[in-house]
Amino acid sequence: MKEFGLPTENQATPADPPSAPKIVSTSEPHMACVFLIDTSDAMAGWPIDSVNKGLQRFIAKIAMNEKASRRVDIAVVGFGGGAYIIQDFMPVALTTEPVTLGAGGAATMGSGAGLAADMMENRSDLYSNMGIPMYRPWIFMITNSAPADHIEDVAWRIREEENRDLHGNLKFFALGAGDFDKAAAFKFTDRVMELTGFDYTGIFNWLGDSILAISTNDTYEEITLGNLPADTRVVQPPTLN
Repeated sequence: MKEFGLPTENQATPADPPSAPKIVSTSEPHMACVFLIDTSDAMAGWPIDSVNKGLQRFIAKIAMNEKASRRVDIAVVGFGGGAYIIQDFMPVALTTEPVTLGAGGAATMGSGAGLAADMMENRSDLYSNMGIPMYRPWIFMITNSAPADHIEDVAWRIREEENRDLHGNLKFFALGAGDFDKAAAFKFTDRVMELTGFDYTGIFNWLGDSILAISTNDTYEEITLGNLPADTRVVQPPTLN
């Protein structure tokens, strides 16, 4: 089992040496999802352990469906004392070794979001160049912190992608717990949720059900997502005075 904590330098670093992009079944539509995980000091202990458990359950749920396991491509990005690729895009069908995240350092959210956005843009271009249809990709951010770096430029970039065309090129979600910065989360998206406590397993079950439903839907119609778990609520955007 791979374990990742702080990168050796305060910059994006790959978890493994670069390799050719991994794709299963180029004749089917694909869905890319980046888990953007706060791995700062605020996540140390039970929170990061719960995220690890949730990620493993998510992968196991998708892997049980043969069609979804071919179509869903997962990447994991951490931000804590830098931004770094924990797992580059990998089809669930080829995922054999789960990752385990560690925690430490400042919450460099802007750097992490920028890296996740770059990876998603590259993955979408790959699908396009290979003639692979795609479902709208997701970036799902989990944080317990306030950003320790500049987020305005990348937040604007992500908002632009969310609002592009009729349905947007991207869905960005922000899930916060503890002392997370709601105002910062809303700079990225209106899809802001708050977790009561630090048990992330329920939201990962919801994510598994949601992405399973989307990736096995051959009509490309918008899917109505199921109810959030009882410990998670939608946060309403701040009102303008």
